[in-house]
Amino acid sequence: MSPAMQRLALFSILSAFPMLTACGGDPSSEGDASSQTGITTAPETGGPETGDGDGDGDGDGGEGDGDGDPGDGDTSDSGVKFDMAELPDGGDDGGMAVPPSCDNIDDFPATSVGCEYFGVQVPSYGSNLPYGIAVGNPSTETATVTIEDMRGPGDTLREITTFELEPTDSVLTPINGLGGILDGSHMVSDPGLNPFAAFRVSSDVPITAMQLFPVGGGPSHVSEASMLLPVNALDQSYIASTWSSFSGSQQGFVVVVAIEDATTVFTDSGDYMLDAFDAWHFQSGADGTGYFVGADKPVAVFSGIECTMIPDLPWYACDHLEEQMLPLSAWGTHYVGARHPHRVPNLLSEPEDVYWRVIAAVDDTTITLNPAVAGNEIQLEQVGDWVEFGTPVSFEATGDKPFLLVQYMSGCYNVVKETDVSNSCDQGPTGDPYMMQSVPAEQWLTQLPFLTDTSYPRDFVTIIREQGTEVTLECLGVVSDDHFTSIPGTIYEVGQVDLDIAGNGGEGDCVDGAQFLTADKPVGVLVGGVDWATSYGYPGGLSLDALWEPPIVPQG
Repeated sequence: MSPAMQRLALFSILSAFPMLTACGGDPSSEGDASSQTGITTAPETGGPETGDGDGDGDGDGGEGDGDGDPGDGDTSDSGVKFDMAELPDGGDDGGMAVPPSCDNIDDFPATSVGCEYFGVQVPSYGSNLPYGIAVGNPSTETATVTIEDMRGPGDTLREITTFELEPTDSVLTPINGLGGILDGSHMVSDPGLNPFAAFRVSSDVPITAMQLFPVGGGPSHVSEASMLLPVNALDQSYIASTWSSFSGSQQGFVVVVAIEDATTVFTDSGDYMLDAFDAWHFQSGADGTGYFVGADKPVAVFSGIECTMIPDLPWYACDHLEEQMLPLSAWGTHYVGARHPHRVPNLLSEPEDVYWRVIAAVDDTTITLNPAVAGNEIQLEQVGDWVEFGTPVSFEATGDKPFLLVQYMSGCYNVVKETDVSNSCDQGPTGDPYMMQSVPAEQWLTQLPFLTDTSYPRDFVTIIREQGTEVTLECLGVVSDDHFTSIPGTIYEVGQVDLDIAGNGGEGDCVDGAQFLTADKPVGVLVGGVDWATSYGYPGGLSLDALWEPPIVPQG
């Protein structure tokens, strides 16, 4: 079946079975919830007054209205609930990635495809450069997409732009900054409350979305991208991932965006009240990895660092890191650490180290790596604890409790350090630091639309599959076996396809922009791009099943 026919068949299948589950289904959970702690508003933020609870500016206090009625988004649970025996085993039924319409999207398992998203320009070095939002349309219908904020007269909804998006097309819109629609002042800056800092993206058919900073980021040398998660996939508990700061002027950050009015946020540094479109900025200082964010309603959480060097000084150069964090409930116990492509083999004959962190979601977590690239076992004693290691090879990671595996690209000097060329990072697409969450094997999919940044000379997709899985890219056809390398001692293989090389297109008919991948078994997909002394990377798409029920307040 051709990719186009697969896309049509996908809608037919989903329409016939409106309750199909994604990889592994929705497990039951056990355990008692503990009570919430009291609310203390931090004096430096001076939180906003309680809103009307409608969260969308239309005056309708519907779902998630803050009234305490069960089943509409209100909750008082804070205790951890999970039974690891109930976790899915890697997704044997292959979830479908594209719901058939925005009218019934909530009837389907949540994925990275959706109809409503929130983005925000997070703190970064070089913040006068333009921030943008890219959307792709994987459906068979034309999409009408609207981007808006809450800075209209009297704090009302304001339309920033509306446009139509044809099937399989993608559009990148510069929103804020030089060359953007807005003047550049619409960003998260100071720690504490940033009222109405967020943007909302809505569509009448399912789309994919990502945010980029800056637009045209290849030449900027501080660029990064983040997959945006649809509102129906957001949850109430998160743990941040950042990196160590090499300079007091380049700070880590955790940014929380409210999607409903009267949202109470519970963090390691205090509790805060936000209304829809508000952003709360925690400046994490040296390293904010492990910072906990909970809320009494679903929120979006972004974390990273303004600019950093990986692994550390003097491994130049500095680059911005950011990710919209996956909800804690979507963290799994099984990952494949798939390294990015060898960046410049003409300068460095052996693949460079890729850096990784594993972060615990639960106390007393044991993680095993195969091959044993960081020792036989990693022990994480408390929730939020993490361990960092580097290795040039891909590996499998399994844990006895949920955890997150995060990949980091090293600075460009790591791949050119043996040259005698001054400013040698300009020797081709050398790359620079990025941060990318790995996709739990429990959340792999068989249908994956994703986007690339069109400003980079080299863009690639990394595919993780079980041996024998047939993978098809719409722009290439079946991805041949010679693209893949086996991970010794496992059933997994990692492959890469170049989607753009030197700005002239990639393999087959691949070009920058919207992509579509199918497979006969669930696969993991990671997307990235490199230029000289800059890069971006993000998970290309995933299921966002709730695999367990974490607490919504900090523990301990």
